Amino acid sequence: MKNFKEHSVDEVFDFVIVGSGFGGSVSAMRLAEKGYKVLVLERGRRYKAQDFPKTNWNIFKYLWLPAVRCFGIMGINFMDDIWLLNGSGVGGGSLVYASTHIKPGEAFFAAPEWADLADWTAELDAHYETANRMLGVTENPKFWPADHVLYDIARELDKEETFKPTPVAIFFGEPGQTVPDPFFG
Repeated sequence: MKNFKEHSVDEVFDFVIVGSGFGGSVSAMRLAEKGYKVLVLERGRRYKAQDFPKTNWNIFKYLWLPAVRCFGIMGINFMDDIWLLNGSGVGGGSLVYASTHIKPGEAFFAAPEWADLADWTAELDAHYETANRMLGVTENPKFWPADHVLYDIARELDKEETFKPTPVAIFFGEPGQTVPDPFFG
C-alpha cells in the first residue's frame, strides 16, 4: 500500500473507493488481490495507539466535529430524526465499533421492509461466517461491571434470556503470555 503522496497526479486507477472502513477496505483488498489498481480516499487521518483518547470526555480527541475544532475518531451526522455515529479516520467504523460482532436475529431479516427482496439468512450466512473467521470472532469470556448492569436491566425487563456473552473480534490469550499472531502468523 502506498501513500497518495507517492503517486503521480497523472496516475490512473481502475477503482476509487471512498472510505477505508469495513466495506471500503475489504472491497479495496479484494480488487487489489485481483490485480486492479485501487485508490482509497479517507477524510480522516491515520491514528497511532497513543492518539486514541483514554475517555470520551476528551471531546477534542474523541469527536470529529471540525466546526468546533474537534478532530477525533467519532464522527456525528445530525439529521432530522436521527444522529448517525461513524468512525472518522483510516479504518472508518473499525476505529469505534468496540470489536462487537452481533448477528441480527431472524426478526430483523424478516422485517416487512425487505423480507420480500431475498432470503436474507441464506444470502448472508456465508458472509457472516467469513467475516467471523477472518476477524477471529469469539465470545467474550470476561464479565465486566457494565455487563452486570446490562444483565440487571435485562432481568428487570423480564428479558433475562436475551442476555449472553458478546461475540467480539478480540484474541483472549493467557494473561502475561506472549503468543504469535493467531491470525497472520
